[in-house]
Amino acid sequence: MKTLKSVMFGLALLVACTAAKAINKPTPATLTKNDVLEIYVNAVIHGKIDGLDKILSDDVHYKMYRGDNVVMLNKKRILESFKATENVEQDCKYTTSIVEDNNDGMVVKLEMKYGNYTRVNLITISSDRPDWKITKIEIPAS
Repeated sequence: MKTLKSVMFGLALLVACTAAKAINKPTPATLTKNDVLEIYVNAVIHGKIDGLDKILSDDVHYKMYRGDNVVMLNKKRILESFKATENVEQDCKYTTSIVEDNNDGMVVKLEMKYGNYTRVNLITISSDRPDWKITKIEIPAS
């Protein structure tokens, strides 16, 4: 009987410790608009695509204008494109500037200067409570 009590006490202690550990487990931090922008810039400029899939909205719109043609990509194709250039460092100088910023979202202009050529990305980051996601990427014709 004494052995049974010891075993039951040990099991109860194990369950209590496991439950306490689960309660104290940190929850993943939510991303801010600036965090989302930083992840995107790291992917475009430095080829670091970690976390890129988490910051793109499932219905993200990607439009690239090439003369009279418009190239449109969905999230899957965007990720494939970035995967193909993973760890490729762009040889450019870049700047980001906020076009618009409010409680519901932010529009940022990312300019990449390659010698005599400048490529612009307009990135729309919207609230997807509680996180922020990129909902639109537009690359105007140069």
